[in-house]
Amino acid sequence: MTRRSVSRIGTSTGSALLVLGGLALTLAWFSFRSSVQRDEGRIRVRGLDGEVSVRFDSAAIPHISATTEHDLFFGQGWVFASQRLWQLELFRRTAEGRLAELFGEAALDADRFLRTLDLWGLAERSLQAATPDERRILEAYAAGVNAKIARWIGAWPPEFRLLGIEPEPWTPAATLAVGRLMALDLATWKSELGRFRAEALVSDEKFRELVPPYPVWGPTIAADSLGVPASLALTARGGRLATPGPLAARFDPGANAPSTAPSPANRDPRWDPLSLIGRYSARSGSNAWAIAGSRTAAGSPILASDMHLQLRAPSIWYVVALEARSAGYQAAGLTLPGVPGVVAGYNREVAWTYTNGMVDDMDFVSEAVNLDHSAYRHEDAWMPFATRPETILVRGRDDPVIHDVRSTVRGPVITDALAPVGATLSLLWTAAQPLSEIGGLMAMNRAVDAESIDAAIRDFSVHQQNVIYATRDGSIGFRLSGTVPLRRADRRFTPADFTEEGAEWPGFWSAAQLPATRDPEAGFIVSANNLQTRELEGVLSVDYPTPFRALRATRRLASRTDWDRESVSLLQRDVYSLMAERALPTALATARRAGLDSAIALLDAWDLEVDTGSRAAALFYAWLFRLRGLIAADEFGLTPAWSVFPTGALLHLIENGGDSPWVDDMTTPDLETFDELSERALHDAVTLTGNRTWGDLHREVHRHPLGYVRWLNRVFSFNVGSYPSPGGPNTVRPDDYGRWNLLDASSWTPPWPNEYGPSERFIVELRQAGNAGFFLLPTGQSGNPLSPHYRDQSERWGNSRLIPVPLEAELVRERTVRRLILEPARPRD
Repeated sequence: MTRRSVSRIGTSTGSALLVLGGLALTLAWFSFRSSVQRDEGRIRVRGLDGEVSVRFDSAAIPHISATTEHDLFFGQGWVFASQRLWQLELFRRTAEGRLAELFGEAALDADRFLRTLDLWGLAERSLQAATPDERRILEAYAAGVNAKIARWIGAWPPEFRLLGIEPEPWTPAATLAVGRLMALDLATWKSELGRFRAEALVSDEKFRELVPPYPVWGPTIAADSLGVPASLALTARGGRLATPGPLAARFDPGANAPSTAPSPANRDPRWDPLSLIGRYSARSGSNAWAIAGSRTAAGSPILASDMHLQLRAPSIWYVVALEARSAGYQAAGLTLPGVPGVVAGYNREVAWTYTNGMVDDMDFVSEAVNLDHSAYRHEDAWMPFATRPETILVRGRDDPVIHDVRSTVRGPVITDALAPVGATLSLLWTAAQPLSEIGGLMAMNRAVDAESIDAAIRDFSVHQQNVIYATRDGSIGFRLSGTVPLRRADRRFTPADFTEEGAEWPGFWSAAQLPATRDPEAGFIVSANNLQTRELEGVLSVDYPTPFRALRATRRLASRTDWDRESVSLLQRDVYSLMAERALPTALATARRAGLDSAIALLDAWDLEVDTGSRAAALFYAWLFRLRGLIAADEFGLTPAWSVFPTGALLHLIENGGDSPWVDDMTTPDLETFDELSERALHDAVTLTGNRTWGDLHREVHRHPLGYVRWLNRVFSFNVGSYPSPGGPNTVRPDDYGRWNLLDASSWTPPWPNEYGPSERFIVELRQAGNAGFFLLPTGQSGNPLSPHYRDQSERWGNSRLIPVPLEAELVRERTVRRLILEPARPRD
């Protein structure tokens, strides 16, 4: 055989291998593509009593219609599973504490934490206490999900195949567990533990500055006095946090519980229990306002909502319209993974939405523990810890990890699942009560007027939310929902010693005693996580954000009486910085002292709009972030995860001319001044930002858990973005760089990826001719990255072109582009 013939054979073989390889990749791609489920035609399904009609519009928003509520919620479960099967699996596994099965050793600490809280056990106990109506709804939804899994066509979604798993059945308990997962993220527990750590690290004088009073210029949601009984409002008096608590004297930085407790060393921050939950459930921010007809162009109320969550793909929200004809039930809006009905939205008479109430619904109790950690002190006796072994499977390990959960009469020992905090802390949590939120949620779906929506909110017992509503007959209102613990008048928002009277809760507020208002004289209600009423300052919480968003929205709403959907949408996207308005004079004075002419020119000409093209916004926030670190990072040393120095404390210090014990850098022998630190921060900011704009340094990306793996993201485009992001901390259209709060050496340096922001927008016009709702997600309806509806709404997000989601049959038919019919299976099917 000649050399030329060998060469030809080699070339032919190589070409054949390339062809075969390309064919294999093509077949694999088409196999993955088959995971996108059909959403038209007729499908026979077991478990239905009658036909379910699903009409999809061009954005894949379904209008699901059935005769009975059972068939309606069955159909809702079917449709959600067909679009978001991976999301259901991920949320359920998160609530169960089974992430290490998927993601290996990196997620082990997160599983320890979640198993310690026993979210799944809490859900099962709540299910036992559910009413028959709640059970029927939960069971119908779960049956629909499982029917879709059983009738899945084609490949499982990419995440299942990449991780080598198959979906597990959905259960009613899974729905309630997702609710507990979100209740966990909405709690303010991280701030409380941060203050506990700070008590041992800083002086009394410094500690007092960590919780500044609610600013006198800050608006409240309701009137200053709502007549709250004096016995409940006592905690607003007496100088809370004025001095360190009794625990500071015996704080032990080395204290750790059993040897299974996690170590902070080499921890992947994506899986740290302190930051994990926000990736899968709701964060604490949000805007909402209701405008009375006296302030609108059409004379009809308007309700606006944009809830601020951790940005993720797929979106946590799914838009749906629902109709059960025999029950007279109709509602449209946003729903959550595994949750039947509409969570936030509207029906023919009422519209409702939420902002987090910022209520402190968790308390920690420092336990006295014997030397071998087997017993704790309760009253005058030693009691053995109750123990519960949890078996955790870990991807890549042959043997499971056994995590022993210890509990006291008060609750689980939470510090067994956290890096050393300085004490052994057990947890009291309102969500540990056997409560179901489904009844209250469905009552809101079915509300017909202000009285019935107000009564429904009182039954929404798990989540402490500011519920804002408007009605077609002209009312607007607010009520705080949820279970709120009673506390002693001198109880601090830091962990209590087990010996303190009131270390355990004597009871809970009645729903009727929680703050509420209806039809205020101003003609609007604004909620942006601000204080509900000054009467309750220091009672429900001390963790309200500095109320810049609330103040800006209040000023704008009070400025006109011709509001309409377009102007309301513009207000949702407002990026004027009231924080900069207050801090900019200090930044300018610093630039003038330092002789930084370019900085002076930029800052002096800035219109205070935090838009993507602004170089001044980039410079200002770089200075502010850097200044915060120079002021506070040294006090927390090597424990940035427990650092706490809120925006309110920083602003108070800036406006006070830097007169604060926090200013001196403890790591140097010199006594630094505020002016010196401010100039140093500005020099660093000028160097780092250069000529770059806010959009250059601040970009938005909606991340998928597998999008962190670069090659997977390149192949499947799991992440949505990145793109330049307008808005910043404390603007009405907020974006938040979460690592800023860590106070470590690098968290202030750009780029600043936007990690939290608006997760949806909707506006409802409550018109006499019929309510009209408009909705938008920053990603898309589908959870499958191979679907055209995985990211299609992101094209509309920048200018907020909301999508109409009607209830009227004629309008629904006009918008229909595909129709799916689920019909009962015949006996032989």
